[in-house]
Order: sequence, then structure tokens, then C-alpha cells
Amino acid sequence: MPTTAIIGGGFSGALAAVNLARFAKTPQRVVVINSGRPFGRGTAYGTTRNEHLLNVAARNMSAFPDHPAHFFEWLRSRCDFDSLDDATLRETFIPRRIYGDYIRGLAAHYLGDADPRSNVTCEVIDDSAIDIEPRGAEQGGVVILENGEPVEADSVLLATGNQPPAGLPGANKLANDRRYCGNPWMGWHENLPGDDKHIVILGTGLTAVDVIVTLRRKGWCGKVTAISRNGMLPQRHFRGIEWPHAVPDDGQARSLKELVRLIQQDCQRLRGVSQNPAIAVDKLRGRTQQLWKALTIEERRLFLKKYAADWNVIRHRIAGPIHDAITDALDCGQLTVRPAMIQSLAAGEHGIEVHMVSGEGQEKTIEGDLVINCTGPKSRFSDSDLPLYRNLFERGLAQPDEMDMGIAVNDEFEVLDSTGQASSFLHAIGPILKGTLWESIAVPELRQQAYHVAQSILNQEPMEIPTKDTLEYCI
Repeated sequence: MPTTAIIGGGFSGALAAVNLARFAKTPQRVVVINSGRPFGRGTAYGTTRNEHLLNVAARNMSAFPDHPAHFFEWLRSRCDFDSLDDATLRETFIPRRIYGDYIRGLAAHYLGDADPRSNVTCEVIDDSAIDIEPRGAEQGGVVILENGEPVEADSVLLATGNQPPAGLPGANKLANDRRYCGNPWMGWHENLPGDDKHIVILGTGLTAVDVIVTLRRKGWCGKVTAISRNGMLPQRHFRGIEWPHAVPDDGQARSLKELVRLIQQDCQRLRGVSQNPAIAVDKLRGRTQQLWKALTIEERRLFLKKYAADWNVIRHRIAGPIHDAITDALDCGQLTVRPAMIQSLAAGEHGIEVHMVSGEGQEKTIEGDLVINCTGPKSRFSDSDLPLYRNLFERGLAQPDEMDMGIAVNDEFEVLDSTGQASSFLHAIGPILKGTLWESIAVPELRQQAYHVAQSILNQEPMEIPTKDTLEYCI
């Protein structure tokens, strides 16, 4: 019986396993190697907090690209939402823990043994993969686990998600200091300092937003300072209008300079009709990967340096209730946002000292009674702290992509080895393709990857799906 080993049991890994079960026409064995969070939830959907909402409306959150209304229909089966009409429910931002229930339910349905027609048997192993040994030409590989027995597989799928946060200077000396939290998903809110204390959040992105809304939901009334290089918080979702594409879909390759000019002109036109310029970014959603891959390496690096911060706060927006909570925290003076680069952390007499420098070069130190690292996942892969990737690189089975932001793959999600040749058994999907695709962290893109990689592993001709614009704003 052919065996597929999936390393990672978050959204990408779980959906790849589900799609293998959906499409398998002959008996298959699937082994999912998962650690840290319950299978199917991952970091994003492992939260148990009601205030942590999806950043995408329900209408765009189906797990299946070939059944775009699936999540909405699943929500209709829950009494929690009986009071909402269809139009309202489609535009609702559901708690992330409920979306985790959805993915877990899909896994139980497709990967369980209740359906006698299923051709897939699935086993989930709670362990960490640390290496893969090739078995020879066209013979698959052996996944080496940290604690358990090796897993022999004909195909191996890397679906490990984001890397852990990068270490900040001085943070290694704070590992046992309760005043510092290096992982914002580790239950820091269970032992908060008093309301007369000061919490410092390192970062101003989506994870920092989660921390702030949890503090407010718990009724904590102390002061909060959030620090990031750009000092920008995510923007709010909005209601927009039908709008044409800024970049013509004519097959012509365009330079970064030309793309910037076209998008900036489109933003200006939108402002001229009193519309949110984020519409211009949303309209590019279905073509972002294509445009990114057409750029030169130098253009991609320039984009990251000059435009990525603005792109991210526009592209990765937050639900209205979440934005309202953040705005209230700013307006009442509880929350202060500082644009600065974090230089180092150190244990002080009364708190954790955060040394930073502003864009103008002014150095400053503030002290937090609790400091939480929300700087996001480490981006560089060539010096990854994960044993699995270090070993894959040393063996030559894989290589970092040209941006050093993930794993190099071809268009079929086959991993490229150190010589640039496509692997015969190793595939990869998810956020580890960000350097190759840029847009590779949200459900609309990840569900497509899980759908297509399953068919590739099964050696089936990919089934094409009619696609529509993925608009996150409401019309």
C-alpha cells in the first residue's frame, strides 16, 4: 500500500491528508507527523479565546476550492448562527477556535473509518520529524522522528508552517524569566501583572493585535506599549465597490517600477471617488503569485525593503470589532505605538529592559513588567533553527529558495534539491513557499495548494477549477 508521510498537522497538512482521502481511487496509507497543537488546528486555529477572530469573512474560508460555499454551509449546521440571515453570515468574521472545529471535523469525517468507501487509512503521530533519509532512486524516503520509530514513505510532504520567532539579542538569557514571553501562544495571560504595571509588546502585526484584544477582554487596565520598526497597525476591513483591475491581464511581464506606478495611479483614482485604496491591492489577489514570480530577484528584494510593510498592513486587514478594540485602546491612552528598531533585551531590577533606536538614530530604553515577543516567524531559512531543514540542506535533498524565505519548489510543489533537480518523492506547501510565491499564508491560497499537491502525489491529472477574484472587502 503506497504511504504518504505528511510532516505538519496544521491547516495545510490536514487539508492535504483530507484531499488524499477525497481523491484516492486505490488503497493509500497516510501518516501525519504532528506536534505542539492538536491535529488540524495548528497555531492559528489552536486558540481557545473567543475574541480571536478570523481575518477573512466566512464566505472566503471554505477548505475546498472546488466547493467555495462549504464553510458557510457548515456554519449553517450550528445553532450559534441561527439568528443571522445568509447575507450577514457570509460577511461575519468567525472566532478562530470555531474554524479549528471545522478543520478537525473535516479530518474526522474524511480520515476516519466510518465510511467503508474510503481508500485511505490515516495515522497521526505526535512527534517531531528531524530528518529524512532517501531510500534510493524513485524509492521514497524514511522520516526520522525525534522520539518514535522511523516512518517509511513513498511520498513525503513538508507542511510545517511558519518557523518559530527569531531570537532577539539578549532573549536567550531570559528563557527562565517569567517577565519575558518568547512565544505569544504560551498562556502568558494566565499570570498578568497588576493593573498599575506596564506590558511591552514587540511587534505591531496580527499577533500583537491578538494580545491587545485579549488584554482588553480580560479587563486588564494597565499601560501597553507596542514597538515595531514601522509602527503601523493592521487596517480595518471595509465595504467597497466593483472596480476594474489596475494591472491589465494581458500576459505581459511588468517591472516592479511599472507595477508600482500602475497601483499608485489606481489608488489615486480610488481616493478621487472616496473609496478605500486597499481595493487596488485586493483586486491583485488572484494574480499576486504570478506577478511576484515574474519579478527579478533584485526587484523582489527592493519590494521587501521599500514596499512590503505598507503592503502587509493593507493586505492583512482585521475584523471591525477587533479594529474598534485597538482604536479604543489608542484613544483612551492605554496603548502607545512606538516606531523603533529593537536593539536588545536585558533583565532589569524591576522589569525587562527593552533597548531600542528610532529611525532618526535616537536611542531609548523602556522597561516592561511583562514583555511579549510578537515579532512574527523567522524569515531566513539558510540558518534555520529546525533540525529537519538543517539536515535536508546538509543532505542536499532541499535548498532555500532564492529569497532565503523558504524552500525552493517547482510549479508542481516538488522540492528542488541542491542541484536544482525536482525530487521524486518530496513535496512542500504552505508558508514555507513564501519566497517563491509571496502570497502563501492565507486559506484561499493554501486550500489550492493542498488540493493540487494531493492529486500530484496520487499521480492524477490536476482537475482545473474555475476561479473568481478573491475579494476580501465587502461589496
